[in-house]
Amino acid sequence: MAKPRDWSIGTHHAWFEPPDELWMKVRGTTTLEDAIRILELYRELGSQRPLFVVTDLSEATSVDLMARDHVSWNLRMEWFRGSIYIGAGLMQRAVANSMTFLHSVVGQPVITQHFVTTEDEARALIAHERSLLDRSP
Repeated sequence: MAKPRDWSIGTHHAWFEPPDELWMKVRGTTTLEDAIRILELYRELGSQRPLFVVTDLSEATSVDLMARDHVSWNLRMEWFRGSIYIGAGLMQRAVANSMTFLHSVVGQPVITQHFVTTEDEARALIAHERSLLDRSP
């Protein structure tokens, strides 16, 4: 059995669940330093195999403007199979959707984002998405 992998990034916690799921629990504010490390993690894991990233925002408070900009300009959609947010509020949904819109406007690939309220919903959605993606040619 593969050794579980997890990371602490500032006040946030991330863990990898094989074969292709990265789960993140965001607590409090996300700083530029946090965003840089999170993006490095996405790059490291996503360059090996595209990921489903599940981000629990139920305890998140804010994202530093410089952190948001850093992610907007450095995120690569090829690292992802899908993106799911748990417990996102209206402002968090707006920010996530605006980042997707920005990528589409500048001609970069985009992925569908999903918003759910529980971990069980996220896991069911991953199973559904995986079945659809694995059937694609």
